[in-house]
Amino acid sequence: MKIFVTGVGGFIGSAISDYLKKAGYDVFDHVRSINNDITFNSLPADVEVIVNAAGKLGISGVDLVALKQSNSILPSILADFCAKHRIHLIHLSTPGVTGLYANVSENSPLKPWGDYEKTKMDGEIILRKHPQLPPEKLTILRPDFVYGPGDLHKLELFRQVDKGCIPLIGRNGARLRPTFSDDVCRAVESSLPGGRLNGGLYNIGGPEIVTFREFSRKISEALGKDLRCIPIPRLAFRIGLLLGPLRPKALSRSRFRLFGEDHYVSIDKAASVGFNPSWRISDGIARTVSWYQDMKLLSS
Repeated sequence: MKIFVTGVGGFIGSAISDYLKKAGYDVFDHVRSINNDITFNSLPADVEVIVNAAGKLGISGVDLVALKQSNSILPSILADFCAKHRIHLIHLSTPGVTGLYANVSENSPLKPWGDYEKTKMDGEIILRKHPQLPPEKLTILRPDFVYGPGDLHKLELFRQVDKGCIPLIGRNGARLRPTFSDDVCRAVESSLPGGRLNGGLYNIGGPEIVTFREFSRKISEALGKDLRCIPIPRLAFRIGLLLGPLRPKALSRSRFRLFGEDHYVSIDKAASVGFNPSWRISDGIARTVSWYQDMKLLSS
């Protein structure tokens, strides 16, 4: 099976590409910085499936135009191409399109909380309302709090734990559903034609819901280090947010929501068709720490 994978320059896209290649699929990679922007005419006509793992995060230096181009316009181009050639499209979105809440399902109302999530929501809507793309040829996956080898976005968290001390918002921090990258790759493979997840919208998450404190302690165990957790009262954090330019960089509204408020998905729908995560947090973290250490990204 010939599969075209976008976003291979990023963490999740590269993980998907490597996984599918090892599984024996014929994979065509697209890395924007090497292959330039995707247009309708630049897509290879002989592929059977497109996996869209491309996306811009709403981080400093990325403007709204770039977010729309990557998260909303590109899915439209891919949908047009898949509709014309009658091939399957697997699109990776985010649970953030339904906001940051506990136990959100695929039927939860769309309540994006930032520009990144809003543009990802627009991309989903474009795909689901495309007039020529049959529902059975479209799978949308929403992976939750993904981590794993190659993830440089969560490296700072691992480095903080490596120092032996980490602040918590409240006593335990938010409850999360960490998802190891291999389980996301398994979900993509299960979304291929004939797979359990082929056709539909599915949340993808790990097998365990843990507090931020518990997640941090699992990292410290993998590192073989003691960890001191320092609870910061929520009120104190909120007051700190009011300091404007005087507040420390570690204090931000996004950090408060990500690590201070419960947010995790329900994976019941995927489980109902026979797809379940296979990587427990301790095993996934051990693999991640090993990769960071091999790459000399941690002090220990």
